[in-house]
Amino acid sequence: MMLGSPRGRFFCANIGNACSTHELASRYGLHSTLGDVVDVLANVDFGAVAALSEIEILDRFAYAVDFARYWQPPDEEDIVLVVPQIVELLRPIAHAVLASPHTQWWAEPVDLVNQRMVQKYERTDDPDVTPLRIRKFEDGLEQWRTHTLDYEATFVEYLKADPDRQIGGEWWSIPAANGAYDTTRARDVLGAIELMLVEDSPGWSFAHVWPVSVHRTPRVYEISSPADWAHLVDTYPLAVPASRRSVWYDTTGEYHDWFIPDWSKVVNDYDAVHLSMIGYLTTPGITIPLSARSGATVLAGWNPDTTFWLNTSFITVDGNMTAWRPNSENLWEPV
Repeated sequence: MMLGSPRGRFFCANIGNACSTHELASRYGLHSTLGDVVDVLANVDFGAVAALSEIEILDRFAYAVDFARYWQPPDEEDIVLVVPQIVELLRPIAHAVLASPHTQWWAEPVDLVNQRMVQKYERTDDPDVTPLRIRKFEDGLEQWRTHTLDYEATFVEYLKADPDRQIGGEWWSIPAANGAYDTTRARDVLGAIELMLVEDSPGWSFAHVWPVSVHRTPRVYEISSPADWAHLVDTYPLAVPASRRSVWYDTTGEYHDWFIPDWSKVVNDYDAVHLSMIGYLTTPGITIPLSARSGATVLAGWNPDTTFWLNTSFITVDGNMTAWRPNSENLWEPV
């Protein structure tokens, strides 16, 4: 399934590029010509793939995440990587990296005992050291729903005035509500997955990582495949065909009656929603048909291993913050 997704293909190509013996291979940057990509991926040293450390694998993952774009057409690399000849070269790479002991947790559900919240800063001088606190959610999801419906109505009017108008706008499908919090897990080699795996990263230079305590037993919906996302949208549908018309056409090349989850309804049954690492490599950026209705959906804007907390009463932030910064190789390390 990983090779059916742009992010999955890009990640596997990054692994192949890093472990290829061909002279065109490099740590960063994929070649955009078909012949060059074939040469690089046809000369992968699978012993080198097996020897990759966890931080090296996450570094290759981070490069794929950083280049996620849901508001524009696929770039040259994504276009090359969908060619059947390339996909076949990526297949053994996918099998090899998923056989690594460092990736065995990628299909696991949310790790409730090792959640972390990250505050990132553009500058290292005088960052805010005020202890992070979880605010009560109040009516944030209802406000989100009102905004989403108003935004959709605006685009309906745009299209009435000019049916062929192509206009950008909100492209995400996450619960981007006032007061929504998100967390990722800590690993032995990294204070929080969010430090490295962030879409379209602006390049932060400093971060505070806070331990998060999860209380009681939250109801968590797990997204590990396109089918999981489709089921969530089918169960709690919110139609956004006008506002997503242009942006999701750009990323998928298709027009549909688009839907996203109605997060104000999801919270009635689930306290949090988690996207696994495998879920990220298989689900975002593709057209996902719905089964309960005519239409489709796209998962967009959700970082790997991220849990969005729709009910914040289940989490509190502990006081033992740690500071992190990227080193000269852009790998995060504790200060």
